[in-house]
Amino acid sequence: MQQTGDIPDPRDAQILRLKADNRALRERLAEATGTIDELTDFRAQAIARLAAQHEEVTRLRQAADEDARPSIARLPRRNAVIGPC
Repeated sequence: MQQTGDIPDPRDAQILRLKADNRALRERLAEATGTIDELTDFRAQAIARLAAQHEEVTRLRQAADEDARPSIARLPRRNAVIGPC
C-alpha cells in the first residue's frame, strides 16, 4: 500500500516535523543571541556610567576637602584630668 501511495511513510512526517522544530529552534537561538548582545551593550554602558559617576564623586570630595581645610580652626586639646577635679 505504501508503494501505491495510499499510506504515507511515517518517517517522512517525522523528518518534516524535525525540520520544522529545527527551524523554530534556530529562530529562538537568533533572538536569544540578539537579546544577549543588547544586554551586554547595556551592561557595558551602565558600568561606564557608574565609573564616570564614581570619578566625579571622588573629584568633588577632594575639591570639598581642599576648600574646607584652610577655614577649619583647630581647637586646642585639653589636658586629660586624672582624678577628682
